[in-house]
Amino acid sequence: MDTSLKKDNYEHLVPVWTGSLSRDFAAESIVPDAMPDVGSVIDADGVITLRSKETEAGAVSLAASVSVSVMYVPETGGGLQSLSVTVPVEVRMDAPGADQDCQTVARLRVRAIDAKMVNSRKLSVRAEVDCEATVYKKYTVEIASGLAEETGAIHILTRTAPMAAVADVREKTFVVTDEYALPAGCAEADRIMLQRVDAQLEDVKYVSGKVVFRGRIRASLLLAGADGRVWSGKYETELSQIMEVGVEAADVTAGVTMMFTGAYFDLPERQDADGKIKAELHLVAQTVCRQMREITYIADAYSNRTVLAGQRSELSLVSAAQPVSMRQTVTGSADLIGSAGEVIAASAAVGGVTVEGETVKTTVNIRAVLQQEDGGFTTARCRLSAEFTTDIPTGTALHSVTVTAADVYCGAAAGALDVRAVLQMEAIAVTTRTIDVIGAIEEDQEAAAAAPAAPSICLVRLEPGADMWAVAKKYHSTVEAIAAANGEQTAGLLLIPKAR
Repeated sequence: MDTSLKKDNYEHLVPVWTGSLSRDFAAESIVPDAMPDVGSVIDADGVITLRSKETEAGAVSLAASVSVSVMYVPETGGGLQSLSVTVPVEVRMDAPGADQDCQTVARLRVRAIDAKMVNSRKLSVRAEVDCEATVYKKYTVEIASGLAEETGAIHILTRTAPMAAVADVREKTFVVTDEYALPAGCAEADRIMLQRVDAQLEDVKYVSGKVVFRGRIRASLLLAGADGRVWSGKYETELSQIMEVGVEAADVTAGVTMMFTGAYFDLPERQDADGKIKAELHLVAQTVCRQMREITYIADAYSNRTVLAGQRSELSLVSAAQPVSMRQTVTGSADLIGSAGEVIAASAAVGGVTVEGETVKTTVNIRAVLQQEDGGFTTARCRLSAEFTTDIPTGTALHSVTVTAADVYCGAAAGALDVRAVLQMEAIAVTTRTIDVIGAIEEDQEAAAAAPAAPSICLVRLEPGADMWAVAKKYHSTVEAIAAANGEQTAGLLLIPKAR
């Protein structure tokens, strides 16, 4: 006969699929008639913007675009030119277990951008893009936590365990606007040659059903005038947002990722000497909220009257999830292609990220554009390695690992370029625990529990810290009966009464 048990339901979100891929995307562009023929490509850089994401039965689809600025020197000489090329990004990943009711957190980033001449009137652009996605699905776990009715015939051992369950996944789109001063002496600038933006989180807090996060946007612009002169400007804009989430509890941790959905910059009119560059930056923030809960489960059961059969199973749960944040500076030297000059643009792109236990390894590709004394342009590139060693406990794994380049610095040196990049690593340290639970108890009332012939009370020597539950089960007693017979004594010679 099945014994009626009390069941507790725990609703949460489970990551049913996580996947990533790196893929090259390409596009070709014809040089407009109003622009001169291409002589040589100097550099290419750009910004990736997320357009859409869709989750369906067994698949996740992502759409984005990389807005690339290709700088080149005309075939007939003259000032630096810039051509805008859009590289479409469309990804479909098989995601077993996913359906249209799931919630997906996605992240795309550009590893590298290259541009080359097809001929003097056509350019080919390639962007290497990393795509990552995690699909969350609502799930209810049912756990037996006690007897539905106490009869005294069955004794159960209940225990508790912490569970850091994903309670909610949300996203919010928002717009940040700002005005930037023109670089000194830049009143004659009439076009933007190159633009690069990145967003960095600095603080995330959960407060009474809301996720509050703040950070900053860094923008790098390269401007040019009709006479061929170029100016570079670096800007920062602080951001602060509040996101409503569907969980209200005391112990909640939230992780946030941000992606651009659009980045627009407008120069002031040339006659406006005190004009400002107007920035309009569109972003989407995605948050995953974990709530600490304590679950109660049946760990063991026995009867001194009948034979019990407990249906045991293993339950794997996340017992802890804590954010990990580390910063590291890597330095090196970049070889110059041509003679030295003034750095007018520099960028850093993080390569592939690998996780080996508590260690995170990656590379960072640094590229710089320099203007030489004779008015020409040259480039410098290098690749540096980085390694983050975290102090996470045994049994803990790093999840949702990201590495971004927070800052890059370049300084001229003899025959080379000294470079320095500040890298930021973010991750979630997840501790997983497996517990043995009893989900059902079947009682054979016709079969008496096998109790060897023994006196109604016996004397047993116990060591300090002995498991009284195990002692009671072994000697066909109960924890309550042993306590009643011995008072506060829990070690030494104890009287163990046989249950009746």
